[in-house]
Amino acid sequence: MTETQSGGSVAAGGDLRPTVERHTQDIAELRQDVGDIKRSQNALRDEVIGMRAEGKQWRASSDQQAETLRASITSLTQEMAVRNGVDQERNRQAEESNRQSQLRTEALKRLSIWVGILTAILGLLGTTLFSSQTFDTAFWGHFRTHPRTEAQANATPNH
Repeated sequence: MTETQSGGSVAAGGDLRPTVERHTQDIAELRQDVGDIKRSQNALRDEVIGMRAEGKQWRASSDQQAETLRASITSLTQEMAVRNGVDQERNRQAEESNRQSQLRTEALKRLSIWVGILTAILGLLGTTLFSSQTFDTAFWGHFRTHPRTEAQANATPNH
């Protein structure tokens, strides 16, 4: 072996034991380093596996939360639609009731106007007719309102 190949001085007299021992130590150190690297790789692999498992668990939990949120939103949307429908129906019924009330009020107004007009016409007719002396005499003249007493001068004996 040359000096550059062995990494040190050439063994004197052909004795290679120190070189072999040094190489054996180097190989043992390399094996130990490789073992350390393998343990580190195994530890990293285990960590990566753990992180993947945590990631999957987090994703599953996140998906479950998202599904729960979607279901809640859907339920809330349906409830709001029902409430809006109930409110709309209630408003429609109130409007219908108001419309019927207005129609009744308008009918009563028309009726009261007609009754007023009829009363006015009858009142005018009555005052016109009953204030006339001719009608008075013709109508009330046939009724005796008080007993007639004749004066003594005009009295005729009853024989």
